[in-house]
Amino acid sequence: MFVGLFLVLIGYIIHFVVRDSRNVITDSHNLRLQELEKYVVRGKIISANGKVLAQTVSDGDSETRDYPYGRMFAHVVGYNAKGKSGLESKCNFDLLKSNANLLSQIESNLKGEKSIGDNVYTTLDTRVQKAAYDALSGEKGAVVAMDPETGKVIAMVSKPDFRPALVKENWKELNTDEDALLINRATQGLYPPGSTFKVITALEFMREHKDYKNFTYHCTGYTTINNVKIRCYGGTAHGTVDLEGAVEKSCNTAFVHMASQLNKGKFASLAEDMMFNSRIPINLAAVSSRFTFDGSSKDSQVPQIAIGQGSTLITPLQNAAVMSTIVNDGVMMEPYLVDKVKNVNGGVIKETKTKEIASPLSAAECKKLRKMLRKVVTNGTGTSAYSSRYKVYGKTGSAEYNDDKDSHAWFIGCAEHNGRKIVVSVIVEGGGSGGRVAAPIAKNVFDAYFR
Repeated sequence: MFVGLFLVLIGYIIHFVVRDSRNVITDSHNLRLQELEKYVVRGKIISANGKVLAQTVSDGDSETRDYPYGRMFAHVVGYNAKGKSGLESKCNFDLLKSNANLLSQIESNLKGEKSIGDNVYTTLDTRVQKAAYDALSGEKGAVVAMDPETGKVIAMVSKPDFRPALVKENWKELNTDEDALLINRATQGLYPPGSTFKVITALEFMREHKDYKNFTYHCTGYTTINNVKIRCYGGTAHGTVDLEGAVEKSCNTAFVHMASQLNKGKFASLAEDMMFNSRIPINLAAVSSRFTFDGSSKDSQVPQIAIGQGSTLITPLQNAAVMSTIVNDGVMMEPYLVDKVKNVNGGVIKETKTKEIASPLSAAECKKLRKMLRKVVTNGTGTSAYSSRYKVYGKTGSAEYNDDKDSHAWFIGCAEHNGRKIVVSVIVEGGGSGGRVAAPIAKNVFDAYFR
């Protein structure tokens, strides 16, 4: 019994070191980290293009945390008062750990001065972030931009926002405001995906129907299937469409008829493979998207599920991951925000390595989807994202809520030029048409990236 208990204890210690220790070390409530603040000047958070996003400023008597870009990086960089959030929280240990030259540390100790903490170098680009921030001005919603081949997050904006330097002074207001100012909508906001989900419905239809090129449907703007009435956005009648035309025009009625011919279990499995019901791993607070449909679901649920409505909910980050998978030949890369951690002398302490988290699609399937998504931008609902300078693929979405009285505006897309690619996911709460509202925001981000 003693040996057994001893082995269980060893197993727990190993589990803690491998799985849980990092969370304990980085927890902003860890008293040992608070103790470090007495001896170490908190390091800087720096953008990919070398701009300081957060730094500690001292006037000789006291230290304050300064955010040179104000509100622009509020949610992703976070705050360092009344607890911590964003990268200030997740990189807390790195920022309070000093790997400066040993002689420098000894000299600082002898002088009674603090050592200088390590600096966190992010993947964020201030130019792309500004374009996303300005384009979303006056709206509620989020923008996520990432490199689909590596997972680097290039920009992440959530609105409404706050001033991170004044969190302590405005704490009560920030916690009681009905707009949930402290929530990072990019990683914690859950929305119906609307027509952006049709890329998954189309893929499953292609998998189950090898003759999918022969699919045709005549859209009159409305249809009733499985006793559920479905209309196209605005009641638009699209006429006769094939699969490519249904994607291009985002024809709801065509998609619900496609979905009525699908195996519900296989359809649900594909969504699970695309990381629904799983948290997209990222070094920020994030929630899992929700997909409750499965093989035993009622037929009456199929029409709403097919067009991204019903009980399905997704985060803007995951929608970016879905699009990234399609343009990266079926491989989903783990999104990340921290590129390197360096000491004050510029020495690299650690560096993030790219990592695959799923391979749900084949390269051939992705090629077919990209062909359809290209037409969305050149001739369909996403023409507002078109550019003659770079090639764009995309899918618009208008996700209904409030008993179908209002719609969130979505756009997920990718732009590529000279071997460089960027994926953008945009959600505008209550924005209405994704093509008219969200697609132009994505285009502003694309323009900034390829400037």
